Amino acid sequence: MTFWENRIKRDITFFYTDGVEYQTAQPIAEEATRRGFRVRFSKNIFQKAEIGVYCQHRCFPECSKFSMVMLHDLAQGHNRWPNIWIGEPWNKFDIAILPGDSWVERWQECSWDPFVRPRIGVFKLGWPKADLVFESEDRFRRESASFRKELGLIHHNSVIYAPSWENDGKQDEFVQALKDLPVNLLLKQAPWAPKYQHIIENIRLMNEKHRDCGKNVKIIDSNISIMRCLGLANIIVSEESSVMFEGLLFDIPSIAVTDWLIPDCAPPRPPSVPFDFIRKVSKSGLRNAVIEMLETLESHKQALRDYRNRNFAFLGESSKRIVSLLECCIEGQSLEVSPETPSKELQPLSVRRKFQAIRHSIQKLFFKAIRSKEWFIRILRTFHDNLKKWTR
Repeated sequence: MTFWENRIKRDITFFYTDGVEYQTAQPIAEEATRRGFRVRFSKNIFQKAEIGVYCQHRCFPECSKFSMVMLHDLAQGHNRWPNIWIGEPWNKFDIAILPGDSWVERWQECSWDPFVRPRIGVFKLGWPKADLVFESEDRFRRESASFRKELGLIHHNSVIYAPSWENDGKQDEFVQALKDLPVNLLLKQAPWAPKYQHIIENIRLMNEKHRDCGKNVKIIDSNISIMRCLGLANIIVSEESSVMFEGLLFDIPSIAVTDWLIPDCAPPRPPSVPFDFIRKVSKSGLRNAVIEMLETLESHKQALRDYRNRNFAFLGESSKRIVSLLECCIEGQSLEVSPETPSKELQPLSVRRKFQAIRHSIQKLFFKAIRSKEWFIRILRTFHDNLKKWTR
């Protein structure tokens, strides 16, 4: 009998820290609910769970009896490719999910590293967010038409602005460059976690500035799924957001503005866009690039089809396949799908790799200590507030 057989309840906790991670897991949660699993979402990444599903950079699978890890971002860790697992080890998980051939090849290239190998295996099962589109394409088309009407789009073509970070007035530069063209401008920011108040404030200021600046400029609620927005778009403009990868699902060409800086370090860095299917331009070249792309949309779309096929497997079936795999694992059944085969033999760890692993473990302990302190402070504040009420 295997170590998980007959011991795991049909109870899944999906861990998330922001809206993007929530939306990534939501299609799986809906499928699991249809099959009778008890499902919950939790922002407490230290919470104990029967089955824990994780998609964060820093995870704690030791808190779950059975654990699954997946990406939350198709360009995740792209500045560290191929081996993102240096900082995001998967060896303590039971299973891992990859979206398509490109990520499988990346994993296989690094399969010499014991930290990339989950206990049971890595499985190519697609991108769950794509199920919203491909599970029922007719339904998605109807929903897109309704959304288009709801937004009141006045032009046939739409250009969507979807940055990874909002800073330095990027949104305004996008609007000013394109607002007089005969296109709809869709402003779609990511659903940021509350700890990034400075970015949330940047977004608020930009949206206030553009709320009534033109009939063709539409601000979209950040909590709406990016898939619904891409269903309306003809071109994506960003700096390094993985939305440009998800645009491949719709054959949407993308433009990356290479002098829109990324403020995740000091000083801010240029965007990292090591992808040949994305056109790179400076801010001064954005307008002309959009005009040229609009004139040649069909040729751009045809060129993207191979990229879509390499990055996404099992369109419309991902969540079903993932939940089926979970059922097989926790019920001790034979797996219906085989794990990916490592292409390299395990190698002894170098001194540098050992140091990286130790550093990661220390960072996790430090992070856990900080989070524990935050929870303790919250409890003290709650007690203090209640004490004030009781003693009035």
